[in-house]
Amino acid sequence: MNTKAEKKPFFYDVTLRDGNQALKHPWDLQEKEQVFRQLLKLGVQGIEVGFSGASEMDFAACEHLAKLAPDNVVISGLARCVERDITMVWEAIQYAKQPRIHTFLATSPFTMENVLRMTPQQVKERAVKAVATCRKVMGGRGTIQFSAEHFGDSMDNLDFVIDVFHAVIAEGAHVINLPNTVERYRPKLFVDMVEKVVAALPPHITIAVHTHNDLGMATATTVESYFAGATQLECALNGLGERAGNTNMYEVALALANCDVDVPLNLGEIYETALRVSEWARVPIYEKAPLVGTDVVAHRSGIHQDGATKTKGMKKGAYRAIDSSLIGRKEGDKLGFTSQSGKTAVFELVRGLGLPISIEEAAMIQPILKKLSEQEGRGELNDAEILAVYDREILNVSGPLVFKGLRMDPNEKEFCFDAAYLGKEQTLVGKGTGPIDACMHALETIGLYFHLIEYSQMALDVEHMDFAAYALSEIKLQRKDTALAQPKGAIALGRGKDMDTIKANVRALFNAVNRLLR
Repeated sequence: MNTKAEKKPFFYDVTLRDGNQALKHPWDLQEKEQVFRQLLKLGVQGIEVGFSGASEMDFAACEHLAKLAPDNVVISGLARCVERDITMVWEAIQYAKQPRIHTFLATSPFTMENVLRMTPQQVKERAVKAVATCRKVMGGRGTIQFSAEHFGDSMDNLDFVIDVFHAVIAEGAHVINLPNTVERYRPKLFVDMVEKVVAALPPHITIAVHTHNDLGMATATTVESYFAGATQLECALNGLGERAGNTNMYEVALALANCDVDVPLNLGEIYETALRVSEWARVPIYEKAPLVGTDVVAHRSGIHQDGATKTKGMKKGAYRAIDSSLIGRKEGDKLGFTSQSGKTAVFELVRGLGLPISIEEAAMIQPILKKLSEQEGRGELNDAEILAVYDREILNVSGPLVFKGLRMDPNEKEFCFDAAYLGKEQTLVGKGTGPIDACMHALETIGLYFHLIEYSQMALDVEHMDFAAYALSEIKLQRKDTALAQPKGAIALGRGKDMDTIKANVRALFNAVNRLLR
């Protein structure tokens, strides 16, 4: 699938700069170090540690993180095209093994005229002077990155912008960054501009993209820009950033991975990273947030639940973009029951709670659960609500036969079953090799004849609804006309639970009988 891009993507994180500056509660030094160490666990190749000229606190943080940086990670600081900013960045990040100064200036017609109030020639001269200053203070170490702020608004003067790029490259810039500072248009327009820049610049120059998410398309723009030739992808953890945020690193990484791109990140750290950053930033993760939202592994539509179940365990799922374990998320596909759900959801949910159920039983109680979900706008049912219906409809089948209790004489192998049949309470007496055999003989005394097809018993260990420590019996019966007749007609499955194993057997048998008598 990867037919165009040849170079590996270089993930350049801007959480500590772009993300932090947009927080209602910006991080202190200790919190920044936490984020920095998480970025190292994730395996990013470049980290923009801050804007060291902004304050003494920012300078101290940039310097501290630069000293902590491993040899294989680029450590960058942001500077305006102002000598003081550039000098302060270098003083802070010079301790890193791979330092970078990132300087920027707007090149769009609108911003040059209305914000900078400079002519294009003045902008070009300032950009070149800034890069020259970077080269001078760095003394041949590290790399220089130049960003054309508001590049996404430069469609009408792209030739001028490319001319600026050539000029700063001649002065020593190694990386040219193309920011979509405010997302205003469809991704294709931006990507077309990226392609033109890639074609116009020398092949040894790294092209970067830095896209914002104002219209919700930053991930798409970044991914397609990579296939257009931009290899440095500037992203933020959890999509943090100004306004609607920056490009979300997790989404870009997985989109590329799905396209067979070799993504140089520890993908298994993504889910934990997202949860930690949400806590540290005090920015909750939207439940529908791609990949990491609490609800994105849930399936509620009956059709979707059926497809998810049938492709469970496969590398590709019918209704999921990735195997969630790839990002360190262990729970996988989750089914939730609403009025839109079908029998597959019932089957999987009950089995997931540790209880046995057949697909036929699931189909039987699905309409009951559906009606319950629709009542009073209840919506998605919780485990207790589902299990209450299971207990009532599967383990306590209503019908003409009601179990009341039992007594036994072990010497005579005789069992007395207290029951009600057709509303009349009576004691049924039967002998047999065990309680089930005896109960079937007892039922024959009131004209009910059955053939035992199968019997099994299991111990339950389910925390819900006091199911723990119960025995659960399962019996399959078929009706007969007389004791010696051949069985015929439908086969009924009965289940019964009780803390007493013998009573569990009898309850299961009575439930199966009631199904056949309906």
